[in-house]
Amino acid sequence: MLTIYQPEKVNLNGKVRLQARFDDEGIENILWYETNETYGTYMTTERVDAFLVGLLWLAIRKGQNILVKGAVSEKLFYALNHHLLPLIAQIYRYKKIRVLCDNLQSTPLPNEGAVGTGLSCGIDSLSTVYEHLGGVVPPNYQITHFTFFNTGSNQMMGSRKWQDKIYQDRVAWASACAKELGKEMIVVDSNLNDILKMSFVRTHTLRNVSALLVFQKLFHVYYYSAGYQTINAKFNSDSASYDFLSLPLLSTENVTFYSAGSNYSRVRKTQMVSEFELSYKYLNVCLVRIKNCGRCLKCKRTLLTLDVLGSIDKYKNVFNLEAFYKIKDSYIKEVIEGRNRDILFRDIYDEMVRRNYLKKQNGS
Repeated sequence: MLTIYQPEKVNLNGKVRLQARFDDEGIENILWYETNETYGTYMTTERVDAFLVGLLWLAIRKGQNILVKGAVSEKLFYALNHHLLPLIAQIYRYKKIRVLCDNLQSTPLPNEGAVGTGLSCGIDSLSTVYEHLGGVVPPNYQITHFTFFNTGSNQMMGSRKWQDKIYQDRVAWASACAKELGKEMIVVDSNLNDILKMSFVRTHTLRNVSALLVFQKLFHVYYYSAGYQTINAKFNSDSASYDFLSLPLLSTENVTFYSAGSNYSRVRKTQMVSEFELSYKYLNVCLVRIKNCGRCLKCKRTLLTLDVLGSIDKYKNVFNLEAFYKIKDSYIKEVIEGRNRDILFRDIYDEMVRRNYLKKQNGS
């Protein structure tokens, strides 16, 4: 049995930390989320929701039920037990677990009505921003805040020193972009990755949603940028493959989650971003650095798409285009050969055909 207790706020040298004790088979530990004093006011001590979602994968992996010694949002409690936990168990062939709690709350907390989305400055992220800048978005659904969560994405490779540096660099990069957009940025640090010690790809949705649920007194809508187009989604090891199902099930009486951009292919999103002038300065898809290397998996996929779209030169200041051009021909061959087994390659290939890209490359 995994037992989670009611959270508390602690002030630490200009930072505010929301933390909760949990007991894992007799071993006590603490999960925490930390931000600056400005947003500490909105941290939710009244619900255990954030910690419940954050620790779900720990319990799932061990096949343990979760006992919550505190208040849980009734909507979340129902959705987890009757929908999301059974779904995850079926996808990954885990034992189905349950959440136990005798203090369910259905009354919403006071809420500022903010609307948020993560700002990593990648294709998914910037396409979400671009889509929600237009006048067709109702006033109560227009983005007011950006978030940047340190829940594990910056701790997937390299030494701890390198991880800390890339995290700080990406925070500074995203914060500068947010400032130019005239929006506030909420940065959240956490020890969640040290506790889970699991694949980030498999667990990122619950990790990031848990950090957002810390601020249920601030947000009423949150856009989680989709990694997959819904029409092509197939359950796999990436939790993004079923975000269109899981995100609504993680909503509470206070905040509603949307899988933003799930109607668009990666090529279409890249086209949207290429029409977003600020992206020429801030697009960052690289796995290893802030100035995109031009050679890694994400860089070459993005640059080939931009080349097909005729927009690659717009990004000369944020990508190493010379490095990409050296591998461009071999990567085109890889995309063509892999188009029947990789949907992202298929999308790029189809766009190549539509725009006569390959004929142009061959000079015919």
